[in-house]
Amino acid sequence: MQPAVRAVIQRVSRASVRVDGKVVGEIGRGLLVLLGIGKGDTDAASEWMIGKLLALRIFPDEADKMNRSVTDVGGGILVVSQFTLYGELEKGTRPSFSTAMPPAEAREFYRRFMEKLRAATTLLVAEGQFAAMMDVELVNDGPVTIVLDSEKVGHASRVSKPVKSTTETVVPLFIPFDSAQSVAISWRDLPHWRQPGATYFVTFRLADSLPREKLQQWEVERDTWLRDHPPPHSEADAREYHVQFTNRLEEWLDAGMGECLLGRPAIAELVAGALRHFDGDRYALGEFVVMPNHVHVLVTPLGAHDLSEIVHSWKSFTAHEINRRLDRSGAVWQKESFDHLVRNAQKLGDYAEYIRQNPAKVGHASRVSNHGAKHNRDGCATDQHA
Repeated sequence: MQPAVRAVIQRVSRASVRVDGKVVGEIGRGLLVLLGIGKGDTDAASEWMIGKLLALRIFPDEADKMNRSVTDVGGGILVVSQFTLYGELEKGTRPSFSTAMPPAEAREFYRRFMEKLRAATTLLVAEGQFAAMMDVELVNDGPVTIVLDSEKVGHASRVSKPVKSTTETVVPLFIPFDSAQSVAISWRDLPHWRQPGATYFVTFRLADSLPREKLQQWEVERDTWLRDHPPPHSEADAREYHVQFTNRLEEWLDAGMGECLLGRPAIAELVAGALRHFDGDRYALGEFVVMPNHVHVLVTPLGAHDLSEIVHSWKSFTAHEINRRLDRSGAVWQKESFDHLVRNAQKLGDYAEYIRQNPAKVGHASRVSNHGAKHNRDGCATDQHA
């Protein structure tokens, strides 16, 4: 049996837990989580579950649609350990709990789960008392009840501690680069560092966002640098590369070159919708902004999902839809994307602030972000509307 964490999640207007008549945990609006721990459960499974809890969109938005997470609404989370979720009734009428983790191991796993959850969010996190007889009171808002089981999906093999960010909307689940863990480094035209479960800052751009002559100049200088810095590349090499080459490309992008298809409100909303689509399923989506000719996003892949796969799905779907809507063909996005492993909470804050300030910094008022849309003249080569 594959290791799994199992949870029954209820959207509540209030919930509390009492032990011997005394309240030991309570929340107002938020999530009541009954948490079951199976034999052989791993920290990777708990990280998957935490990412789901913080990003699960079951709270209503302005249109009364389920489109907000507990993070978005600033709710609370009350976790109650519940080994009976592993009750089996294949034979007879008396449940067997043979697949539940033994109490001593489960207590330690539960402690680590709560530690990770509190580290991953600034929301109020309350809990019951492990292995105690508890009275749970709640008002189910809806009612809305969701069952999650990590056994039904892949989850990351990496064990890493999420870090609490200074701003709770930056990314629901932040896991920094871990120098003690292995990292895969690949090159095409750009360097790509990969570490399962880590958080990334990603930029991808339209195919016509940079003039060919600028790119040719950049490629000549880059090739010279690569010749002078043969692999394997150190972290210092990667930093030097990003300063000399990645940062310069970002400055050119901010100049607003090309047709700027993303300056059209309907196209920008299409891209934003693609980013949000698998939020909480394949990845935890953080701050993002859709600029007229490029996109910045903070994202943490969940489970077995790889960043390259995630970015490819965003670009493939939106390219097809953009060409269909505009009755055109050909490349929409540049083939490669820029991606950076986020090394610590300070860098996370820096990237998030860059995303928030990018529209104002470059003088563009037409963009879509996870803080809403604003559409005015974008300052690019065209100012059309789909």
